[in-house]
Amino acid sequence: MTSSLDPVADAGGRATPTPAKRRTVQLVEFTAMQGVRYSITLGYLKASALADPALDAACDFRITVREQSGGEQATKELLDTWDEPFAVALTVFFWNRAQSLELARQVKERWPNCHVLVGGNDVSYQQDAVFSEAPWVDVLVHGEGELRFRDLLHAYLNDADPTAGALAEIPGISFWRNGEVVTNTDADRITDLEQIVSPILSPVYSDEEITGSSMIVYETNRGCPYGCAFCYWGGATNSKVRQFDLERIFAELDRLIRLMPTDATLFIADANFGILGRDRQIAEHIVELSKRYNKRLVVSTNWAKNGNDRIVEIASMLHAAELTGAITLSAQSFDTDVLKIANRANIRTNHYRRLLSRFRELDVPTYTDLIWGLPGETFATYLNGIEEVLSAGGSPVIYPLLLLNNTDYSREAFKDEHELRTRLMPADITNPDLVADVVIGHSAMTADEWVRGMEFRVSMTLFQKILLRCALRVLHSTTGVRMVELCQQLWTFLLDECADPFIRAVARDVCAVYREPSTLDMSLLRTVIGNHVVVPEEVHYQALLCRAVRTESATAELLNAAVDHLCGWLAGSGFEIDRVLVDSALTLDLASTTILRASLRGELVEAQFAVPRQGWDLLVESGDVPSGLDTSHQGNVVRGTVWAPQRWVDFPISVYALSIWHGTGRPLYDLLFALPDQLPAAA
Repeated sequence: MTSSLDPVADAGGRATPTPAKRRTVQLVEFTAMQGVRYSITLGYLKASALADPALDAACDFRITVREQSGGEQATKELLDTWDEPFAVALTVFFWNRAQSLELARQVKERWPNCHVLVGGNDVSYQQDAVFSEAPWVDVLVHGEGELRFRDLLHAYLNDADPTAGALAEIPGISFWRNGEVVTNTDADRITDLEQIVSPILSPVYSDEEITGSSMIVYETNRGCPYGCAFCYWGGATNSKVRQFDLERIFAELDRLIRLMPTDATLFIADANFGILGRDRQIAEHIVELSKRYNKRLVVSTNWAKNGNDRIVEIASMLHAAELTGAITLSAQSFDTDVLKIANRANIRTNHYRRLLSRFRELDVPTYTDLIWGLPGETFATYLNGIEEVLSAGGSPVIYPLLLLNNTDYSREAFKDEHELRTRLMPADITNPDLVADVVIGHSAMTADEWVRGMEFRVSMTLFQKILLRCALRVLHSTTGVRMVELCQQLWTFLLDECADPFIRAVARDVCAVYREPSTLDMSLLRTVIGNHVVVPEEVHYQALLCRAVRTESATAELLNAAVDHLCGWLAGSGFEIDRVLVDSALTLDLASTTILRASLRGELVEAQFAVPRQGWDLLVESGDVPSGLDTSHQGNVVRGTVWAPQRWVDFPISVYALSIWHGTGRPLYDLLFALPDQLPAAA
């Protein structure tokens, strides 16, 4: 009797039977990013398997990267395109956990003999929860999965009953055996990253697949030397940084940059880019390749936590080559006690202003990451931290604290000690697909204070970053009242005094949904914003902004009323107001909204402003207006005209609004200025 299976040696010398027909292995990732068709994680898995001759001969590996939307129906439609797979592997993050496990359920329901494998940082070391939540999963892989994935496929191909023997020999996995979950010993970290086959230099992704993706996630090293308690990266690994070979990196970047579409994002997913001396060489190579292939890309990364001169140098280089937007200054909090609780005391904050000043001198935009809800943070210290950023001319970007698996914060003893209270809800309240365990209270922060802090994000971004940036700077400078208090008053104005009923309704919906997410009124938001939402993120803010700038007259009416409210409140508190100076700054704020209407309505119009020299110099010194504008020939009043660049008529308002939210968009820097050489001095 002859066999249809011929043995083929694997990468380790083992003989693996090769079936006459190759077996299909589906690799799946649901992404929260629009237009992304490339997964670095799935690429590594496929590359590792293809490098094994036996697996390459036995299996046909197919990668699917899909946007997470559509629920069960979308999952069913995906499965309808498949024939019965031999195995399905899914990479699971907090944002795609529900949809990934639902796909796994439907796979097992259709094809009971299919092997279902899951891994990823949201499920690693969470075997009790995962197998309870999704008993249809066969194997859970903990930590780095490239080598485990290869071993698992050999076990399934070689052993008629792998749960009885072969799986027990594979470290770093949990699996079902006789109705019980078995967890093997942990696998060692991969210390030599050359064991990980490149998905870019091997036949994993076609040229067309790379060209068709709006973002490429890429890494030059693995590991993080820090131990931040809120972060899976450091809190769970706290490991030495392991590096990929530099020649390999240069070759991979050559192919990627040659093929990536213009305006695509190259996200360098290192934990601390700029921490290593060679990172400067990598940045230089990216700049050189972009010039060679005439590519305009957006290079984004996680910058090293302890900002240093190397980061300033690298960021300035990328910015000068027009390859990056704003640079992250990672603070999370400015309170020393909060940072100690977060194991972040080793990341210095005393040089924050120096770094911010250096970047401003080089005209490199920055934003400062802050997290609201860190244990130990009170509402008062939260506002103090934001004021530190605003008073220094920085751009705060505030995120809620998510309780991520495998972090110190997620440990029961820590949660009990700090009385952490969480709620399973959308991390972005207007995007129901991004469900996470959000911290809404702890021993230093009540649930009501958490809501107030989330509301504040909207008011601060809307007014301080866009609509009243200059007027707020003047009021802050001339009265000494903190910027955060002015922004709080503006939120009160929106809720109670704004004449526009739609703006009041949207602001009140913000207050309601953070208390009860199910009350989200998307019909209201759609009525206000229409079809302008391209990216479903912070839609309340997008709706408020679109409504505020819909016409010049509507903007003027809203902002004049808002300034009247602030000046009335300040006067009632005993402050003297230089209304002439405030109103002159308001002319610049009103003029800056022309760039928003260019995106919203596709119209290019000019707007004029006139600001006394005293106010202009203040705005330049604070970084609110570009320092490179030559006003030396003007007198006591700086006058000028602004208009949006032509390309803004094709720039969706949704995308531009979110770029401002995240610190990259800066209306007063993005506008074009015309300043007369000589104007008579003001009377």
